[in-house]
Amino acid sequence: MVDNTLHLMITVRLDEPGSPPKAKALAMTLGRRSLMLIGLDLGGAGTAHAGALREAVSRATGLDVEDVVVSCTHTHSAAVLEPLDGEHPYFDLVVKATVDAAAEAWALRRPAGAGHGLTCVAGASFNTRVPLPNGGVKFTRDYREGLASGRPVDPRLSVLRIDDENGSPIAGWVRFATHPACVIFNAPVSAEYPGYMTDQVSETVAGGAPVLFGFGAAGDVNCVPMFGTEQDARNLGLNLAALAGPVFENIQTRAPKQLLSSSCTLQLPLNPIPSAETLDREIAEVAAFVEGLDENPDLVWVLGVNCCHTWSVAQKKAAAMPLGKWAERTKAAIAAGKTFPTTWPAEITAWIIDDLGMVFYPGEPFTEIGLTIASRSPLADTLVMSHCNGMAGYLATDEERRRGGYEPRTWHRIQRDSTQRPMSYALGAADVVIDGCIELINGLIKGK
Repeated sequence: MVDNTLHLMITVRLDEPGSPPKAKALAMTLGRRSLMLIGLDLGGAGTAHAGALREAVSRATGLDVEDVVVSCTHTHSAAVLEPLDGEHPYFDLVVKATVDAAAEAWALRRPAGAGHGLTCVAGASFNTRVPLPNGGVKFTRDYREGLASGRPVDPRLSVLRIDDENGSPIAGWVRFATHPACVIFNAPVSAEYPGYMTDQVSETVAGGAPVLFGFGAAGDVNCVPMFGTEQDARNLGLNLAALAGPVFENIQTRAPKQLLSSSCTLQLPLNPIPSAETLDREIAEVAAFVEGLDENPDLVWVLGVNCCHTWSVAQKKAAAMPLGKWAERTKAAIAAGKTFPTTWPAEITAWIIDDLGMVFYPGEPFTEIGLTIASRSPLADTLVMSHCNGMAGYLATDEERRRGGYEPRTWHRIQRDSTQRPMSYALGAADVVIDGCIELINGLIKGK
């Protein structure tokens, strides 16, 4: 089922076992409000894939589509879902597993109590963007360099516990804000550290109840170590489980007094398409970089983005060539008179369980955005989750947007999905999301 050609550089293999990828479901009902959280061990699910999954769950449970959230763990050791315009046996498998889990969760609802807690983690994550004196940015793969930069991380390891009337766990949910990317290239199929962590919490303190994972706002934050081995992923998962376990055990649950939800679609501003002259310069720069690698394999910088210095020439070419191909396609589209959008939609969903806020966003907001939403929220704790109900790419703060780099400037150029946005976000996009999330939360509180 796995098609390794769907990602330009990342491949998965079947000769080494990893943490088994799973589909998990958490169903909640309070009064007339019912919600379903789907947790999938996938790198991501595009808008069309997430929509199909939500519709399938809706048909199986009777829930409205907007009351279903599909949350991907963003493991970098997962196969890529196939496009929907052809055969897609792997996606069909994911749909079946998702529907089976959702139907079982829906059927097994019973009186329950909920509670949440957190602990802070040091040394498990680092910010990958190191500011440069020239106003640019370097993408570092070295956690020591990232930690020394002083750029922010979100240390919160947040835990939700749900018990039955007798105090026995029904389910758990753990959220952490760092990329599941201990292994990236030539990885075994694996749920990565989130899988090892949640399985361990389930086995040791949750009595075997399923534990879901939420990938926090971590567009610029990676795990320690990065570019490692499957054993590194296992070690990180078990270490985080050792911290999350006592939090889970000490949470006091009670019947929730409120379960609120709402969604809205924000229009995020896009940058204008570059001029034909700019595109010509970029095409020439990429071509010179690719050709130059044959004589100087140590080249790393192209269009303001640094490749990993240890990559092979083939890997560097694979990373650079799509940047030029995008410029060529865009130049041809301009010549053909195509018009481009000035904004791009992003669906956000907010849930409130008593004094806990959960915000689901389709892209990967930088950590500072998630921390800002938490600081401005009136709730006791507000957690932003990435890769939910779609895959919209990185969202940077204005400061980091000005610095450029792969995440805010060139991510969209390597996407093969035609439904992805055609250009990078413009200045002010992060503020639209922050303000929109706070408005959504405040509206729920006022309207309850």
